[in-house]
Amino acid sequence: HVEIFRWANHINARITMTPREGETVDGSCGNFNQNPSDDTTEAILARMGGKIPLEQLLFNHVAEVPAFVQQKTIADCEQSKRLRAVTTCKASVPGITGVLLDSCIFDVCFAGDQYAAQGGLMMKG
Repeated sequence: HVEIFRWANHINARITMTPREGETVDGSCGNFNQNPSDDTTEAILARMGGKIPLEQLLFNHVAEVPAFVQQKTIADCEQSKRLRAVTTCKASVPGITGVLLDSCIFDVCFAGDQYAAQGGLMMKG
């Protein structure tokens, strides 16, 4: 099942699926084994490689992606901004904790307050 959330400057997609007996699933979002520690970017690249073969592309051209992008973490968010992000996220999604809270904090710190509400809508659905 695929849901698309369209916003002013981006889209979010939520893909849900049920595991099938005897099938192996793996992809950009992980391998569906309920172990988030092996779903890091590094682990996925190690399992699958970094490029999709040309014959499997969904679009007519290859996207230009920079060779190196400085990755940010929540630790890179200024403390006062981070505290405001925590408050904003908890107000937008009551009861939010763990990875979902961390994701919301990251989005608010580096993209803006509106992403707390938008992410919250996806999480509630």
